[in-house]
Order: sequence, then C-alpha cells, then structure tokens
Amino acid sequence: MVRDFTPRVLATGTIRLRAGARIEVGARTSGVVRRLAVTQGSEVRQGDTIAVLDRREATARLAEASARVEELEAASAQADSDLARVEALSHANGASRQDLLAARTGSATARARLAAARSDRDLAQVQLDYTVILAPIGGVVASVTTHEGETVAASFAAPTFVTLIDPTRLECIALVDETDIGRVRRADSADFTVDAYPGRVFRGRVIRIAPDATIVSGVVDYEVTVQPLEGSEVLKPQMTASVSIAGTSRRALVVPSAAVRQTPDGAYVWRLRAALPQRVAVVLGARQPDLTEVRGGLAAGDSVLTAGFPEEQ
Repeated sequence: MVRDFTPRVLATGTIRLRAGARIEVGARTSGVVRRLAVTQGSEVRQGDTIAVLDRREATARLAEASARVEELEAASAQADSDLARVEALSHANGASRQDLLAARTGSATARARLAAARSDRDLAQVQLDYTVILAPIGGVVASVTTHEGETVAASFAAPTFVTLIDPTRLECIALVDETDIGRVRRADSADFTVDAYPGRVFRGRVIRIAPDATIVSGVVDYEVTVQPLEGSEVLKPQMTASVSIAGTSRRALVVPSAAVRQTPDGAYVWRLRAALPQRVAVVLGARQPDLTEVRGGLAAGDSVLTAGFPEEQ
C-alpha cells in the first residue's frame, strides 16, 4: 500500500548530564574548614553557602589594609594641601620653582601610594570573601570530599569540597549505526523510553550529530544527541534508553514489517497472486517498527503474507 510514511531510526542510548551540569566546587584560598553546610544529597540553590573557612587571618589582613588606606588618605590630603599652599605662594612669587616641583611630586607620590593601598585592601577583601564557598549553580550535592576541621591548601590547585550536579540538565546520547546516520538530521523529532518507567514515552529532538565515529569491536556508530523536551525531572544520569528518531515524512510504498523475510542474498516477501503465494525479491528502504518501505519488487495494490509462510509449513 502507498501511504504517508515516516522512516524511523532505532538506536540504543544513555542519559547523560549536559556540559556544565556537573561542577566541582573548591576553595581558592587555604585554611581550616570551620563549617560544612551540606551533605551528600543536599539540594542547593545558586548562591547558597557550601562551606566556611577560618576567617580570622583574612579578617586581620583586611583590617591592616584598611588602616593603611586611612593612613595614606591622610597623607595624600596633607600633600594636596601643601601643594595648594605652595602654588598660592608661587603665584605671589613667594615660592621657588624648585619648591613647587617638590610639592607636586609629593602630591603625586601620595596619590600613587594611596591607590596601591586601596588595591591591597580590595585584594584583602577578595581573600576574605573566598573563605565563604558558595554554590555556583543550583542542583544536588553528588559527593562530599572535605569535612569540618580539615585544613585545605590552595597553593597549586583548588581543593574540591563537593561535586554539584543539576539533575534537570540532561540529554540522551544515542549510538546510531553508520548505515542509518545518513537519515538523521538536526531538529528531527525523537522519542525514547527507559526501563525505570515502562510504557512512558519521552519526547525530544535531535540537537547535535557527532562529526566523528565511535568504533567499538569494529562496529561504527555516531553519537546523536537528543534533547528531552519533557520529563527531565524523573530521569537520572546513566539510564539506558531505547531511542527512535523520526525522519522526514513522505509518500511511499510500504508493507508490514512482519511480511519481510531476510536471507544472506537479500530480502523477499511472499506475494499473493490468484490466492497462490509467490516468492518475490524486494529492495527495501527505510523502516518503522511496524512498516517497511519497499523501493522495488512490488507495486501498489499487491497483497503479501504476514504469517503462514510456505517455507515454514
């Protein structure tokens, strides 16, 4: 029969976290962990406190830097005042050119020292802020690797406190055989199922096709990324998925998939003519689970057997 036909590519896939959905949260400064605010499985929002390090040393450095700024602010104000006085005298010919130059140099030097001190104070404030580790994303704490009372050293690499994952930012990676990859396009609709929810079909669409192949034991597959459009809240990473990718719908001659027989020499069907079955070689096209496209060997209106094949009697 000729009908609207939507070829489908079947593949096995895996539910994975998208890039950026797993983050290792660490410390950018060294110190003793005074408080760890989360445990494995804790739900956090972006900006929530993960841990607090000992703040005493950083607080003292900030106080010292702030005092230095106050000292140099006074010195800079005095230098500016001295410059204004010398400039006034210079206008009345009461100060030499050398005195004026020295006053200007003193004022500029004081301002430069004040700017450096303010930078040091800002750095001390940043170091103090680093003693509080905040969640960069909302999600769930997948693992905890540091505990209260431990000393962390961040001299070479940021030590990891916890690993956060956003369980809603998932994708399905389907491995499509090389013989089928030519029928997959970006934006194709796709359905998939997982064993955890039998009977439930998750809708999605193709957002990426890997340019390079994945070869395992001589089998060539291409990774096709399917973005779920619904149901991400119940899916979990590493679930196995059965994926069905829909191609472009077209008019085609199709037969029930149960009618197609396969041999090493090719495919065939049993066509009924005058109530007698005849074996007919066919050229197959795309497939659906229940329908198979026939590109040669049959004509519209032909009847085929779907059971009771002569070779099985």
